[in-house]
Amino acid sequence: MNVTQIEEIVKKLALDVINNSVEKDQFIYELMAAYGHRKTTVSRIKSGERNLAKVAGEVRAKRHIYFKHSDSNKVFSDIDDMKKEPSVTREKIRFIIATDFDQFVAVDTRTNDTLDIEFSELGKHFDFFLPWAGMEKAVYQGDNPADVKAAEKMAKLFDLIKADNFSEENKNDTAALHSLNVFLTRLLFCFFAEDTGIFTDNQFSAELESHTKADGSDVDSYLNRLFEVLNTSKENRHDLPDYLAKFEYVNGGLFADPIASPKFSTKSRRMLIECGSELDWSGINPDIFGSMIQAVVHPDQRGGMGMHYTSVINIMKVIEPLFLDDLYAELENIVENIDPKLKPSRLRKLHDRIANIKIFDPACGSGNFLIIAFKELRKLEMEVIKLRQERVKDGQQDDFFDEISLDSSFSQIRLSQFYGIELDDFAHEVAILSLWLAEHQMNVEFKAEFGDCEPTLPLQSGGNIFAGNALRLNWLSVCPNNGEEIYIIGNPPYIGARKQSPEQKEDMKHTFFNESCFNIGSLDYIAGWFLKGANYIFGPQKLAFVSTSSICQGEQVSFMWNGILRKNVDIILAVPAFKWTNNAKKQAGVYCVIVGLGSKNKNSNKKILLENYWNSVTHINPYLTSTDITAVSPRSKPLSNLPKMGIGNKPVDGGGFLFTNDEKNNFLKIEPEAEPYFKKWFGAQEFNSGVSRWCLSLQQVSDEEVSRLPEVAKVVEKVKAFRLKSTSNPTIKLANTPKRFHVENFPSTNFLIIPKVSSSVKDYLPVGLLKKEDLASDLLNVVSSEDLFFMGLLSSKIHLIWTTAVSGKFGNGIRYSSKICYNTFPVPEVTEKQKDQVRSAALNILLEREAYSDMSISKLYSDSMPDSLREAHETLDKKVELLYSTKLLNSEEEKLNLLFSLYKKMIGNENA
Repeated sequence: MNVTQIEEIVKKLALDVINNSVEKDQFIYELMAAYGHRKTTVSRIKSGERNLAKVAGEVRAKRHIYFKHSDSNKVFSDIDDMKKEPSVTREKIRFIIATDFDQFVAVDTRTNDTLDIEFSELGKHFDFFLPWAGMEKAVYQGDNPADVKAAEKMAKLFDLIKADNFSEENKNDTAALHSLNVFLTRLLFCFFAEDTGIFTDNQFSAELESHTKADGSDVDSYLNRLFEVLNTSKENRHDLPDYLAKFEYVNGGLFADPIASPKFSTKSRRMLIECGSELDWSGINPDIFGSMIQAVVHPDQRGGMGMHYTSVINIMKVIEPLFLDDLYAELENIVENIDPKLKPSRLRKLHDRIANIKIFDPACGSGNFLIIAFKELRKLEMEVIKLRQERVKDGQQDDFFDEISLDSSFSQIRLSQFYGIELDDFAHEVAILSLWLAEHQMNVEFKAEFGDCEPTLPLQSGGNIFAGNALRLNWLSVCPNNGEEIYIIGNPPYIGARKQSPEQKEDMKHTFFNESCFNIGSLDYIAGWFLKGANYIFGPQKLAFVSTSSICQGEQVSFMWNGILRKNVDIILAVPAFKWTNNAKKQAGVYCVIVGLGSKNKNSNKKILLENYWNSVTHINPYLTSTDITAVSPRSKPLSNLPKMGIGNKPVDGGGFLFTNDEKNNFLKIEPEAEPYFKKWFGAQEFNSGVSRWCLSLQQVSDEEVSRLPEVAKVVEKVKAFRLKSTSNPTIKLANTPKRFHVENFPSTNFLIIPKVSSSVKDYLPVGLLKKEDLASDLLNVVSSEDLFFMGLLSSKIHLIWTTAVSGKFGNGIRYSSKICYNTFPVPEVTEKQKDQVRSAALNILLEREAYSDMSISKLYSDSMPDSLREAHETLDKKVELLYSTKLLNSEEEKLNLLFSLYKKMIGNENA
């Protein structure tokens, strides 16, 4: 459920309670449901099964809520009493709520925030309870958030250690840097352990301070000895001093390698102790902190700590539709629909299934996706275990199993089910560490719920995290695929073809070796992950990656998807373009998509997120719509009966032929006879802003005439000199004809133009009609026709929908290409009468623009668009829409599917 949906539901709920459409005793259950609490959870609280409160009008559920329907004017005294209840801490209650349905007061026990409002205002403050929906309040807000503070402290410590141990000679020593990376992850574990009950409180920092010299000279030897102790079981320890013997046995490989600790100075020792004793590491989130801590060893990333990490919300957009929703649906089906006698066996099967799922992230970074997937599967497992234990208490058994296949007393999910590949050495080490920390956190939750859990120490396997290049490694050697249920997830690097390093280009050649149907030189780097994923899938395995939206737009679609979809895979889930957001202070300003792949013919339930709702469809194409089409390929000529589109003029003149108004007027004061040779010049900026520029156009002027005009001759010589200085042979050759442009386009009639790049397009794509005397620059696409029918087509919402789907994007604007946007645009056969109706509507748009001649095109097509101009466009849209359909269509999705269907038909007819 998304934020907008939640807001609307909460607003309606508050109104319904006030209007008595919803009973007050049902309010709290409806409120929990509004934030996506599972139906089974809410119903079990409502039935009293999970309601720990014994007083009428109260609801208390572990980890969730403590609610009271207060008597009139007793809300504040009730909330004070409720906060003091020992059960709030014991049961880890997140929200305390008291209301008499006039006043509403709530407390978030994690953040200590308080909400004090009138009940009628609840909808305005719906975001207070968003943690219920998995959307925690911004982690990085405030002056000193735990994750940022810890990362900044560790960055200072890292800098001091490097200064103490590295010089110009060895600063790039790979082995030494790897040892330092491992050392830092060991420190992180120790800091976390002493604040979360793995070690005793402050044990690591206190003993370090007590048993090392202030000048730091013996810190390295102390740590070497301590790490050896942590890697030695208690029965194998001999003659240790008490302060070392008290440390627990850690194992798990974290302290196994005999890596020498770095040297310390007075400053670095002090910072080391401060990192442990002055920070509360129990508040660190492994899923977020891992990415931020990467910036510690990459100083160039520190300015935007956390900028590119994948937020929990975005990770949930991947794992929920890929597998988590289906697992919860199976659980709900067992609870609600299965015969009670069969429930135990079905719950055991589900538990078995969860315990055997593999999660694989082949670009895992510091482990964000793996950690969230691990936590979510553990949470689901806890629900299953609760139900299993309740069935045992009730004596419910069945005939399908003589004994329980899994011990339901402890978690069966192991870190060994989680696989990853990471190129960055430090991120690889942090990923392993973060999974251990996440396991400990979930063990603590498990113990709070069930009273016991497996001990954290000694550590078990920390996940199968491999250090290496995912495009060079054999994925089957990392995560063996024997036909099991495997989910490949992640956020692989996206780097455009022109921005790839020589090493990355070699990676692509290696990955696409013998893949003849791909244009490797034009592919985004992330295409390698999709190809390897498609080749990996052969049964129940599924994949979902976050990517920039560019892979589903423009020419990249045909370059990449025609080849991918020839494999044994279909697109099975899609989240169309959304703006990338996370809780960092600075955010990566890109638009992303989520694309999932699964085996052909084995995934009939395909899903697209449209207008914040999941829609079941039978097909998903690379543009992430439901039409059965693969890719729209670039064309050199129009598919439909349209005039040719070219580009405008490209002078390559060093600006010599171009003049502002003032420059032109000053020029003519000296050379008045040159006035006939000045023509209005339009680029995208001039068209949108209305600012006038001029071009001295001399293509048809004789040399004799130029020599007669000294100032004009100077311009020609200036352009010639500019071209001769070029390192480009075509430009040097062009100096032989200095009056000519590199590219020339002089239509014989008035003509239509569309900017190649529109930086912000909302409802309409502005199309211009220029006079034949005007000159268009190469930043404009030019249609050599003044027929207003074509202007109407190109100005229509139908054309914008097509362009938005198939074009490359420029931020939230459009990169308009004649080959992919115009030449592919499907236009049905139309009558002259229909054309006239479109022409008339297009003329009205021009007249409306003229009525607001004091407003620029960019202003006219902004939020300030005049109502009369909008109405003129809406009239045009209806006329154009009726060219395609006998009735007006309701949604953009419906219109786009109609366009794709027509395109597919026209391509078929062309190839017949």
